[in-house]
Amino acid sequence: MFRKGFVFTPATMALVALFTLFLYLPAANAQQNVELRVEGSIMETDSAPFIAVYRVMVPVREIANALGADVSWNEEKRAVEVAQGEYHLTLFIGERHASVNGKDVQLEVAPVIVKGRAMVPARVLADGLQVPISWDCETQVVSLGKSALVAGSSLDFPPFEYKEGSELLGFEIDLIEAIEEVSGENIIVQDISFDALIPSLRSGKIDMIISGLTIFEQRKEVIAFTTPYFAWDEIILSTKGSPGDITLKDLAGKKIAVQGGSHAQELVNALVEEHPATQLSLYETLEEVWGAVEKGQTDAAVVPYPLAAYYLTKHPDSSLQMVGDSFAGQPIGIAVQKDDQELLEKLNKSLETIMENGTYDRICEKWFGAKHPAL
Repeated sequence: MFRKGFVFTPATMALVALFTLFLYLPAANAQQNVELRVEGSIMETDSAPFIAVYRVMVPVREIANALGADVSWNEEKRAVEVAQGEYHLTLFIGERHASVNGKDVQLEVAPVIVKGRAMVPARVLADGLQVPISWDCETQVVSLGKSALVAGSSLDFPPFEYKEGSELLGFEIDLIEAIEEVSGENIIVQDISFDALIPSLRSGKIDMIISGLTIFEQRKEVIAFTTPYFAWDEIILSTKGSPGDITLKDLAGKKIAVQGGSHAQELVNALVEEHPATQLSLYETLEEVWGAVEKGQTDAAVVPYPLAAYYLTKHPDSSLQMVGDSFAGQPIGIAVQKDDQELLEKLNKSLETIMENGTYDRICEKWFGAKHPAL
């Protein structure tokens, strides 16, 4: 007996493929937690990316716009059109072919609509716009566009780095921006508590540390440093009109203000042991130290040069002045992973450039009133 068979026309096959994909989508959304990184920054989207048939699907409009491309919808063709300069893509909803820069390209997964958003294969979009794309299987992160370097910084340390609202400010923030400009790199600042900075660098969570990190041998055993770009040193603070060539030994027998627990306290303690007539006055905050000298409660103070210079820049009418040369300095550099010689060389070259072209001096003058005397 003759049995009539089912005929698979092209239209029928397309419907079956689309139906199969839609059956798969809920499972993909439920099981996959895919993150997007665009131009180095994690990006949140209205429709979450997901994996379908081993391909990451992303919301085309949000991603393309973030990459600087224009997106339009062609209702007649039921297609998304992406354009950026010489690059043009047309991706048809429900169809496993696309037009990419004038060529017909076969897709393993057809674009679909999810929550009113067109979702397309990330690789096709990246290839069409000629931007790098990578997939980290372990972290489930798909990255499109130029990768950014991540700098760890403890954003609670003015004038080096701090926040005002959502804006990042500070000497080292300006330094990062100058390095970006001369190196061509995109650097993202990630706020990390100071004690977690070195562990974050060593584990690979960040690419560098720029956070007033002093260079000494114990640290150099586990991380690498650039050439120093600043120094954390001490300076004597006195009232205006005081001799300008005072040294620490000249304060023997005087009353000296310091912040408790600081390096300055150690230095003045040594002076007290050598000259017992010297009086050490401890204060909890630097604001109290400034006030003690201004009010004549002490003859002078020993304080960190960067913080004193910043204070005087912000308070030009203050009766205080820095006297003598800075001393007991520890150099500050940018830290990278011990074996990242390529990044180390790039940062050193960038620092050399901005020091030679005057950019560094302008940044120092902005935050400290003058170039650091030790550099």
